[in-house]
Amino acid sequence: MKILNILLILLLSACSLNANYTDSIDQLNDFDLCFPESGGISVLKINEKIAIQKAIIKEKAKRNLTCDGYSNFVSGEENLKSINQEEMDRKLGKCRLGTSKPCRYD
Repeated sequence: MKILNILLILLLSACSLNANYTDSIDQLNDFDLCFPESGGISVLKINEKIAIQKAIIKEKAKRNLTCDGYSNFVSGEENLKSINQEEMDRKLGKCRLGTSKPCRYD
């Protein structure tokens, strides 16, 4: 019985992942419209991503939203790339120049 319950929960959660996200685009706040990758869009198929991006573009135009107020935010992907680059530089022993300081090999 427990196995059946677990399977039922997994089935319901899988169905919820495939829900139509384009219906709720108008309910998103401005931040989520500017950074849609922060939601569950990354796990969707390419056709679903395209449909969502089109709906987001239309909603941004309707709200006259430019996302300039969020220009100081770095996306998660860019932040991860920066962290990975720093880690690779550290492992390779690249020189890190400080401001008016000698070379450091962290």
